Amino acid sequence: MLKKWKTLEYRQILKSFVFSYYTAKRESGEMRGDFDVLECRNWINVIALDQSGNFILVKQYRHGIDDLTLESVGGVVESGEDPLVAAKRELLEETGHESEDWTHLGRASANPAFMNNYCDYYLAKNCQKTSEQNLDPLEEIEVIKMNEVELFEKIKSGEIHHSLFLAGLGLLKIS
Repeated sequence: MLKKWKTLEYRQILKSFVFSYYTAKRESGEMRGDFDVLECRNWINVIALDQSGNFILVKQYRHGIDDLTLESVGGVVESGEDPLVAAKRELLEETGHESEDWTHLGRASANPAFMNNYCDYYLAKNCQKTSEQNLDPLEEIEVIKMNEVELFEKIKSGEIHHSLFLAGLGLLKIS
């Protein structure tokens, strides 16, 4: 029977703003090895729809891939913060929109091979623009609205490729 591996040693190598990097020495029966672990704060992702049913997306530069992405609203859950509160905060900050109609779509591990965090997914319906964006000092975000046909065309063409957004759409489809 498969069991959880035993941790023999867990050592921090690096601490940064976004993550902490650890090495974990673990064993399972006769197997023993060193493994990389990134500890990150949990995330939220918001599938936002306006009153006409259009998707509210954000276009922004992503340093990891050195390119622009078209994706859903997303962000970090601050320490002690409820994920729904984080989702509402991020929607307002990134797009200037608010919603009174929220549904939790589910939760997924970000990349369990080497990351410890989870992403909570929310659907925000009937979003209304109530303010201007309130971006972080190093954020540039363009808000783009599109209908479902346009959205799926951009997914098929590869223009939309952010895995967290695609996972959220999958959760929306099965909800």
